[in-house]
Amino acid sequence: MDKATFGKPSGELVPASSALTGRPYFCFVPAPLPPDLTPAELGRVAGLLAAASQAFGRLAGLGQVLPNPDLLVRPYMRREAILSSRIENTHTSFAELVAFEATGADVSPGGATREVFNYVAAVEYGLRHVMEAGFTVDLVRGIHRTLMRGARGEHYATPGELRTVQNHIGGGSNDPADAHFVPPPAARVPGLLDGLFAYLQQAEVSPLIQAAWMHYQFETIHPFLDGNGRVGRVLIPLLFAHRHQMPHPLLYLSPYFERDRSRYYDRLFAVSARSEWVPWLEYFLAAVLDQSNAAVALAQGIVALGPDWHGRLDAMRAPQSAHRLADLVHQHVAVNAQMVRTNLGVSPQTAYNAIDALVAAGILVEMTDRPRDRVWLAGELHALFGDL
Repeated sequence: MDKATFGKPSGELVPASSALTGRPYFCFVPAPLPPDLTPAELGRVAGLLAAASQAFGRLAGLGQVLPNPDLLVRPYMRREAILSSRIENTHTSFAELVAFEATGADVSPGGATREVFNYVAAVEYGLRHVMEAGFTVDLVRGIHRTLMRGARGEHYATPGELRTVQNHIGGGSNDPADAHFVPPPAARVPGLLDGLFAYLQQAEVSPLIQAAWMHYQFETIHPFLDGNGRVGRVLIPLLFAHRHQMPHPLLYLSPYFERDRSRYYDRLFAVSARSEWVPWLEYFLAAVLDQSNAAVALAQGIVALGPDWHGRLDAMRAPQSAHRLADLVHQHVAVNAQMVRTNLGVSPQTAYNAIDALVAAGILVEMTDRPRDRVWLAGELHALFGDL
């Protein structure tokens, strides 16, 4: 980490020496939140904040008026899991993810689908616990433990444990003296997290601004040996839920971050190196505005499928079990026969009859092409998520 690049650091540069080579380097320790911005600096983002807040409010309101918000929550959460993991170069498809949920079989290279599935489980875990106890060290440790369970690097990453050694980002070697960025010394991590969580109790702050500061601070602390980016992105919808701004987690920013990863990382680094808080806030609010609008449009497409599907089934005089299956598919995107039997409480034959009815209606298509452990996918619903 080149000290010369830190022309106007927003925190403290702490000298250290490499345990591998003895070479000197610097760690970066972020200052406590919030940053001290002038009224003029905040005025630069006033228009963007208003637009992002309005779009955010439309999306939150949509979640509150739907009779069954799970129609949106489940697909949105899985989309976020896929794109957040792509930022970390873990790749699986939407179809592979929902097939894994239906069967438990991971056919992706290196177990990537299992890692993405863990992200979904981590969001669900976090939502339960943040509403009970707020933001705590135990919350982020539990999220990390869930993310890393059975994943690549599980033993190295010490799931659920704050790091006790120095980590670093970039540089192409194991020596922090070569790194692009070196987070705080391990001994400083617990105190820095305590400071971050204390700041999150300040409910008078705009939740969108608070989320921007929180995300920067957590990523900069980098409290785990691996998985920090994914944990940090999980925390964003949890903050909105905790602040009661969006109790149903419908807004995720990973699609925006993943679209131009280099800009995402550059904006974060510029806060540390040059105190560029306003450009980071502009970037974050632009992400909220973009993804709120995109989520509303996606929601309209998802919701519209329901009446269309039931209309097709009515035209076929399909049994009631087929209608119930259509509602199940609307949430899960893909099913297998065991899921149908369990969720609908029907016999194997009734389950297969319902599946056949949805296939005949053009709602489901088999995606496995095998005699056993077959999985059926809602092609029209899957298509709404683009190339995932």
